[in-house]
Amino acid sequence: MLDLPQAERSLLARIGFFLCRDGDVPDAADIFSGLSVSAPEKDGPVIGLALCHVLAGQTDEALALLDPRLDAGGGMEEALTLYKLLALAMGGRTAEARALRGEMERKGMSAAVGTADQLLEELAERQVS
Repeated sequence: MLDLPQAERSLLARIGFFLCRDGDVPDAADIFSGLSVSAPEKDGPVIGLALCHVLAGQTDEALALLDPRLDAGGGMEEALTLYKLLALAMGGRTAEARALRGEMERKGMSAAVGTADQLLEELAERQVS
């Protein structure tokens, strides 16, 4: 297994997210897969891989990555939950996404709830247009 310093892991992750933004999902997925293999305990690469699946229209695959991490209860619960909400909303499962948003509020994830509201609003506007 490749042991990379955290600074290099962070740089590779940023590159992966930039590739996602630019539509190069396959190369981003390669980066996140490599990062995930090199440190399977870290949630960040899983989030990146889940985003790649979301962008490819593969909601179930994204959820299959995120749900076990959420069930395990790690330090990145808010980020994992936001990406789950994104997967649900972009996969057309709006009612489930809104229910998850309510769960986030009940858990006191106030910063993440604001982001969730913005995301749901933006996606609703795109569907109307």
